[in-house]
Amino acid sequence: MKTFFTVIFSAAVISAISGCATQKPIPMPDQAMVEKSGVEMETLKRGHTIYLTECSRCHEPVMPTDVSGKDWHLVVPGMAWNAGISEEDEEAVTRYIMAAR
Repeated sequence: MKTFFTVIFSAAVISAISGCATQKPIPMPDQAMVEKSGVEMETLKRGHTIYLTECSRCHEPVMPTDVSGKDWHLVVPGMAWNAGISEEDEEAVTRYIMAAR
């Protein structure tokens, strides 16, 4: 039941912010992100790719800076469950989003 409500909440947050999404391109992983986050470039690239391919199947990708870190930590698990991606891929997406913020 908790998962159901998380998915519903996540969908509502994404829906609400999708209308506010900017037209700026989603940031590519770069060396500054690696240095600031301490996350390996390979993980950031993987998270970025999954974010663009999986998340955009259902909605516009949202700029990582358009949502608070706290909200991303609620949204990503619900959306990952919805998309059927692995826990490892979910972790890569979360690391990418946090680094891109």
